Amino acid sequence: MTIVYFITTVGHGKGGHFHSLNTIANAIGETENVHVINLGVKPSEVLDKTNYEVSFINFNGYNFISVFFRIKKLIKEIKPNAIHAFDVESFAFSRLFSKRINQASFLNKCGGPNPKKYFPVSDNLVLFSKENKAYFESKERYNLTKLILIPNRVRPVKLDSSRIEAFYAKHGKADLSLLRIARIGKHYHKSISQAINLVSWLKAKGCNVRLIVIGTIQSETNYNAIVEEVKSKGLEKDVIIETSDEFTYNASEVLDVGDVIVGTGRNFMEASSLNKMLLVPYKDTDYPLLVADNNFEAIFATNFSPRTQVTDFNEQANLDSIYKALKSKEERTSKLWFEAYFNVKNGVDLYKKVYLNQDVLKNSNLIDTFANILYAIKTFVLK
Repeated sequence: MTIVYFITTVGHGKGGHFHSLNTIANAIGETENVHVINLGVKPSEVLDKTNYEVSFINFNGYNFISVFFRIKKLIKEIKPNAIHAFDVESFAFSRLFSKRINQASFLNKCGGPNPKKYFPVSDNLVLFSKENKAYFESKERYNLTKLILIPNRVRPVKLDSSRIEAFYAKHGKADLSLLRIARIGKHYHKSISQAINLVSWLKAKGCNVRLIVIGTIQSETNYNAIVEEVKSKGLEKDVIIETSDEFTYNASEVLDVGDVIVGTGRNFMEASSLNKMLLVPYKDTDYPLLVADNNFEAIFATNFSPRTQVTDFNEQANLDSIYKALKSKEERTSKLWFEAYFNVKNGVDLYKKVYLNQDVLKNSNLIDTFANILYAIKTFVLK
């Protein structure tokens, strides 16, 4: 079987959906022919090409027609059995070629909040979260779309011992370290603030603990605000903000510098492969939430995002549970979650089954196709 994946680079090309595609393409590429077509302003560094081919085509919004003919030539050479887009912009192209070769169209929504603006209609929509699936099920516009829930998949983390030792050589070791891997900008600011608050609370309880934040700086304003938060709580010696490429590149490979991980999405899933104690940012509170067997399903429903809400949440009870878990010698269970839900090796067959059992074409909506094309062009022209 031959599968072609589409994805667009509008900005830095390092977002979570690039990592998701890379993981899935590599896993499927172990047994099938896989080709990724990367459209946009520059090739994504995330696409490592281990078990698949990559073709980069420059797309700036103005050259839609010339890009269409370049892809047409590629598709004719590759002869795919399925064409699958991993974002709305690339779907503007992929849907045209699915129709040309009389195949069903495939689109991924890789987690995140439910759409608030235009989102296209596809024959098959693969979703990472129950939250997104429930949303699309509630919209009449998607009645003919086959909604397929396949939670995001990751590979077991391969730790880089040399970089971990380099981190310890630079920053030393601590009895207990909380770790938050996140880009330092507006989107992740609150989750970092929650982690800072938790360290402050734990130190007041007598815990010898520090916080490690590893991430590139997207906003100097947010970075400076975080530094001020640390100073205001007197935690200058207890919070490490590491922004160097040595540790931010493939940061999951240094996950072991943290004993407790504050994670979202794929970062949460990767940490679970190491059987770490796991926290997630929590909506409308000042601290992250401890993930345990009794609340796992509710948190899983939003793909471990800051939109998480659980029944009967109590902030003090949550803090007490975190403190108790840190002091407890009980065995962690996150590795069991990884094997049951996140290991990409267990997800490959799900994707293959979807491609092999394509339904008859249903969504040949010309108006939506045209709207999708305009949306893609607008995204690049106005970026």
